[in-house]
Amino acid sequence: MEFFKNLDKSILNFPKNSGFLVAYSGGADSTALLHLFSKHPNVRAIHINHGLQSQADNWLQHCQQTCDRLGIELITEHANLSNASENSCRQARYAFFSKHLNRHEILITAHHKRDQSETILLKLLRGTGLKGLSGIEKIKPFAKGYVARPLLDCSIESLMNYLIINTITWIEDTSNEDNNYKRNFIRNKILPSLQSQFPDAINTIARSATNCNDSLVLLNHLIGFEHKHLPIDKLINTPKNLRSTLFYHWLSSKNMPLPDKIALQQITQDFISANRDKQPHYKNSHYQLFRWKNAIYCIENYERLSQDAMFTWDTEHVFTLPNDCGTLTYTGKEKINLIIKFNQTGKKLKTSQHKITKTVKQLFQENNIPIWQRQNTPFIYHNDELVSLGFDWSHTRFNSYIAYNPNLLIH
Repeated sequence: MEFFKNLDKSILNFPKNSGFLVAYSGGADSTALLHLFSKHPNVRAIHINHGLQSQADNWLQHCQQTCDRLGIELITEHANLSNASENSCRQARYAFFSKHLNRHEILITAHHKRDQSETILLKLLRGTGLKGLSGIEKIKPFAKGYVARPLLDCSIESLMNYLIINTITWIEDTSNEDNNYKRNFIRNKILPSLQSQFPDAINTIARSATNCNDSLVLLNHLIGFEHKHLPIDKLINTPKNLRSTLFYHWLSSKNMPLPDKIALQQITQDFISANRDKQPHYKNSHYQLFRWKNAIYCIENYERLSQDAMFTWDTEHVFTLPNDCGTLTYTGKEKINLIIKFNQTGKKLKTSQHKITKTVKQLFQENNIPIWQRQNTPFIYHNDELVSLGFDWSHTRFNSYIAYNPNLLIH
């Protein structure tokens, strides 16, 4: 049980956070996780009812009773799945996790060492690269906070012993025996066969994942992926047959879901070959890519706000802009109401910094404001007059009173 004694020390190395959200299915591993975290402050749990088993409602009741005994708030959601595939279930779970995770909160999942081995074997059989062979990450940014797997170095046997010694009950999901699911097939058939010849297989596979991850971190450091953008020149100066591989590693360094190899090759070619005055754009359900000033940027998806959208700002309060793209603060002594709009074309503004009136388009161009930020820039009106765009661009009467703290939406 030495691992559990050291768990608290590893938690101290987590990023500064507002608390923990434990993914709790009711199974053995997540039950152990919930009890291990129950003594920490600011802990909540979330249970997703996939509705695939006849006992699902009973499991939800069990989870609620367990959380009630531990004094932990339980969030419950019911997934409406288009199919019962492993991928559909996973996507539904993480959509709910993202929905309920608070800012700076850490989602805690119960992935353990055997899960790591199963994941690597699955990805190996799909023809994965270095990123896939690195396996499940211990902690990474997710939604408004992080997702962490503090049990990755722990064996399933240790978790089961912990539950038995502490007389903790859990749910047995009979679907875990259904080998039509690929992960179950690997767990129930492949791993036992491997262990019959290689008893330490789970540990060595996990060790290989660590080695691959170390190599990936070094590669990213040497290439300079600590920068948020990928210069087009860096792609062009890479041998042609390796350009999409460089692009792959840049995206994977941001923990983004990756397009398949053919799509990566096409995106790379499109972004390289476009004329300098063009702005190639790629979007999927997770993020979008822009070419801007001869570099590629990865941007969070956001809703394109209508020109007709209008928001009233009571200046006694901080105004949080749509798309989580920043905040506005008013420091003037006189309370006023301001109107905020977006994507207003053809507007002009005489700012305190300029002697002449300029179009908003001119201001954007002169200050190299990228397209995704232009689309989320607040147009602030007073008595139907455009008086500010945030930034340092305000009419003299408002220049010292409106503070704009933008979130550039960049990964």
